[in-house]
Amino acid sequence: MSVKKLLYLFLSIAFLSCDDGDIIVTSFEFDDVDLQLCNGAGENEFVFFKINQSVNEAISYNFVSDLFSETEVTTAPITLDLSDGTNTLIYRQFNSAITSDYYCSIIPSSDIIITEELISSSGMAEIETIIALEDDNDGIDAADEDINGNGNLDDDDTDGDMIPNYKDQDDDNDNILTSVEIPNDIPDNDNPRDTDGDGIPDYLEEDDDNDGILTRNEDANENGNPRDDRDPNTGALFYLDAQSTNTAVMVAPALDNTIQTTYRTTIIINQIEFIDNNGDFQDDNFSFGFKETTVARTTTL
Repeated sequence: MSVKKLLYLFLSIAFLSCDDGDIIVTSFEFDDVDLQLCNGAGENEFVFFKINQSVNEAISYNFVSDLFSETEVTTAPITLDLSDGTNTLIYRQFNSAITSDYYCSIIPSSDIIITEELISSSGMAEIETIIALEDDNDGIDAADEDINGNGNLDDDDTDGDMIPNYKDQDDDNDNILTSVEIPNDIPDNDNPRDTDGDGIPDYLEEDDDNDGILTRNEDANENGNPRDDRDPNTGALFYLDAQSTNTAVMVAPALDNTIQTTYRTTIIINQIEFIDNNGDFQDDNFSFGFKETTVARTTTL
């Protein structure tokens, strides 16, 4: 269940035992709070946490696992037993607002005092990491690079380099990044640039000016960048001017390509048993929500 619904769990505990001086939770609003992660002090030790600074409370899940990485896909959910003493869900209230330093520093500030606390005594945690999004950050949303229109982005590979367009920074292998070839410099017109007007945008076409010479081969100085090669008489870029009198050179496609991968980690804890200082228990399920982490990796074919 959501963190908001877990409020009812804590209120139930308080209602049943408030005469005994147990914890009374007046809020538990974490649904709109970001899930954060820090490494623990020990090897393969981690802590996920959410902080509500407006009411000085937080919830954290501390665990140890050599299977977990926020940038590796899990083939099956990682399951952890909360009764083994190393994996614990903890709700806390504090005397003042805390920051992520409370969980990420080896020694928390001595000025921070825990005023109330609930600790799980048992339960089973499930941690799952998937790839939520892969993109080449070329200025076109991955979903819009479905050139074939069949809904399978991996089938769209305009230049045949075995990299689908949504993960290819240079969709036509002309040594000019797609992000550079999209702007058309026409006021109030957001269509991708189409220099030769043939209905194929420059970022998907190997010969942008339709002069019979591939764009990447209109690279007079052969440095792998056609954008710095101009007609000495007119100053026009060779690759955008069909009238330029340049000689084709043979230049190979650039091999470096950067992909941004967004990983999404979801944490669910089932069959929780909470215990407070007076021995009250409550069973329930709790979902932390998810945390996303984006990394960029450059590969060479």
